[in-house]
Formats: sequence, structure tokens, C-alpha cells
Amino acid sequence: MKILFLQPTMGAWVTWGNHCAINVSHAQMAACIRRDAPEVEVEALDCRAEKFDHARMIDEIRERKPDLIYMGDAYQMTETLAIIPHYRKAATAIRKAFPDVKICVGGFYIAANYETIINETPEYDYVLAGEPDMTLTELCTELARGEADLTHIKGLCHRVDGKVVINDYRPLIKDLNSLPMPAYDLFPMDKYVGYDGIEKYQEIFTARGCPFGCSFCIDWVTMDPRGNNDWKKHRYKSGKHVVDEMEFLNRQYGIDTFSIFDLNFNPVRKRMEEFFEALRERNLKINFQFLGNAHSLKRELDLLPEFQRLGLGSVIYGLEVTDDEELAKVGKGTTIGEIKEVTRALREMHITSVMTWIIGFPDDSARSIKKRFAVLDDIDPDIMALQMLLPVPGIPLYDEIKEYCEVEDYEHWNFHEPVVRTKHLSREQLGKLAAWANREFYSSRGRVQRILEDEHINPFPLQIFKSYMKSMDDYAKKAGGNSGG
Repeated sequence: MKILFLQPTMGAWVTWGNHCAINVSHAQMAACIRRDAPEVEVEALDCRAEKFDHARMIDEIRERKPDLIYMGDAYQMTETLAIIPHYRKAATAIRKAFPDVKICVGGFYIAANYETIINETPEYDYVLAGEPDMTLTELCTELARGEADLTHIKGLCHRVDGKVVINDYRPLIKDLNSLPMPAYDLFPMDKYVGYDGIEKYQEIFTARGCPFGCSFCIDWVTMDPRGNNDWKKHRYKSGKHVVDEMEFLNRQYGIDTFSIFDLNFNPVRKRMEEFFEALRERNLKINFQFLGNAHSLKRELDLLPEFQRLGLGSVIYGLEVTDDEELAKVGKGTTIGEIKEVTRALREMHITSVMTWIIGFPDDSARSIKKRFAVLDDIDPDIMALQMLLPVPGIPLYDEIKEYCEVEDYEHWNFHEPVVRTKHLSREQLGKLAAWANREFYSSRGRVQRILEDEHINPFPLQIFKSYMKSMDDYAKKAGGNSGG
């Protein structure tokens, strides 16, 4: 029995430029199968990194002869929902070439919308609901044994005599420290690059869920809705485990630039203290960034100067909306005052602030968006990342925003193209406002000069900034509201 983890060819977010990162979910799941189902042979094929088209993909599959192919991602790190049509196109090609090879999908979006996916996509033999690691491992074990009855595998959706069967809910993994080191050796580690060409770059995920659980957050759809608000159940690897993984990648593959893409890396101070102590003891020559929340960052400002000396170059955190009332409404768990304080403090420490914000809420008008921009402009982060609201089925805000969605083709659901209108704006108007805000932000207050002339800036966020600047015109084209309907 052989399983092949397959990443079809696909692109990246516009503002990230020439960017190709490993599918960390594949590496983690492959390691689980190696440990718990040693009778199963495990291989990986990253067509994106290898720049293989579908014809070459089929040739590679023919040579490797897998019994089962898995596609899926943990989070929305590659074109967001655009991954879904890429998987379907790949599955169609595989099914035509290899009628007997089984195909399984899971992860982002699929985890919450499993019933829709399996009913709409006959090419998929198995669909994984919720957290996929143990479900796929148990599926491989049973298939290797030749077992026909799979109804006992929690989290599995499959077909029995042509009828869709959705098995029981699978509880979350409680202790992420119990997971093995991801199987990085299966992947072309020398071919991954970040933000328009940073070599020796790696993205790692060391936590799941978020204690705040913002209503607009699309990562709710990494969880099975049959759980009780599973996305808000924040689970994480210890600070030591995080540094263990970074050290392994640094020593084994020379990785010296890391993005820690947990949706909220810093809500637990004890973990941050453990992370600092382990990082200091290892004396790694690295640069890194992480995603956080301003409320927690304020509490941990005393730790950040030491982190900066150990390689912390930038922190990504969100404004998202306009004022404290809206922040409370969406469940952000912070205030404008905290965001301002943290931004000022980061600048004093020479840590680059990267701030996300969103447009496309149902009540958004030109006036309200310009007011939101004015708040962001006053806070004055170093880099801003404007994202379009996505009405992803499975997020808490879905019922409120679904009627405003005008684009059904998921190839355009990528944070940069408007797929919703608002009560007051068309998609085209929304896109023009996004392009205006991007140009306005970077053309005022000497922001470009401030970053380029900062002799203390970490080279990692400097490259992120250059990538954003280089892609400004492409962003404007994407945001122009010309996506298909």
C-alpha cells in the first residue's frame, strides 16, 4: 500500500510575488502515517515546487504507482479557496488516467464543507471532515489491511454501494506535542522560496485554533462544525518543540528565514517565554516573523527586544475594522488603543509592523472605508496588507454576508479580488477603493523612505516590503473588480 501526497501546480497571493512554500500539512500527516502505519509506503509530489504541468504530473504518478493520492492544505496559505478548483482539475486528470487509484482530500475549506465536497465531486473517494491527521492515518491502515468496512473511522466521508456515508465526528488532537516532526525529507526543500525569491525559507505551523475566533476568519473552515466551536480551542506545541523544529530545519537544510504562521502565535505568555529561552540557548542564526494579536503583544512587549536580537524581524497583526465597537462585534479581542501602543513600541524596537485590514463588509460604503483607512493611516504601521472579505461557507459571518456574494468561481477567491458587493458599493467600486488605499498608504508620510533608509531593519521584512512594492500594479489589477461571475 502506497500513499502519495500531491500538491498540484498553482499560484500564490499577488503581494507575495515569486513565492512557493512547502505544504506543511502534507509533511505533518506523512510523518503521522510513517509512525503509526509503518506498513504503508509514503511519498510526496510537489508539482508546484517542481513546476510540473498536469501532463508531467500524470507521468510522475504513473511511475510512482500509488494506491491512494491525498490533496489538501492545513490553512489558506496558497491562493485561499482557489486551491479547490485546482484539486478538482487534478482529480479529473488522475481519474481519467488511473481509474483504480483512490483519491482523498481534506484540510482547509474541505474540513468544514465535507458533505458538499463529496456530493459535488464524484472523483473523490474519501473526504476528511475536521482535523485530518489521524483520520488519514487510520484510513491508510485499514486500506493496507484490505478492510472494506470503513464506517468506524471517525471523521471519514466515503461511499458504500454508491451512497455517501458520513462517519462520526472526530475529536480534536488535545496535545500537539504528541505529533512527530514533519517528514520534511520527502519534499524538495531546496526549491521553496518566500516573498519574491527569499531562499532558505520555510513556513511552519505550531498551533491550531485561536482563542478569539473572529467571526470573519476563514480558518474556521479547518474544523468540523459538528464540534463545539472547535476553532476557538487553541492548542499549541510548546516553545521548546517550536525551536526543535526550527533548529532541525536550520541544521538539516540551512533554513534561515521562518514565517510562523499560526493564526495566533502569542496568546499564551508561558509559551512565549519557553520559546525565548529555547531560542536563546540554541544560538541559531535565523530571521523570523509571526502572526499575533495586539492585546497579547502589549502584554509581552518586554520580551520583544530580546526576540529582536534573536532574529525577530516583523510581527503581523490585525486592525481589520474601524473602532472598538466593531472590534468587539467581530470578536477581535483587542482595542484601537492597544494596536496604536504596540505599533509605536515595535517601531522603537526596529521590529517591522505588518497590519492587516479588511473591506467588503455588508455596510461598507466609500465613506466608511475611507474612515477605516484614516484610522490605519493614523496608527501608521510599516506595512499594510489589505484583504477582501471572503464569504466562505462555514465561517460565523457567512449567513450575514452570503447574499452579497456575486462570484461563484473559487479561482477568484484569493483575498485580492472582490467577490462580494456591499449594500452601497459594487464589486468594481470596492476594487477601486482597495487599489486607492494601497497607493495612498505607500505614497504618504515618507513610508517607503522610512523602511528603505532604516539601517536597523531586519533583511526579512525589508524583502517582504520590496515584494509588496513590486506587486502594487498586479494588486490593483486583481482588485479591479473584473473577476468572473
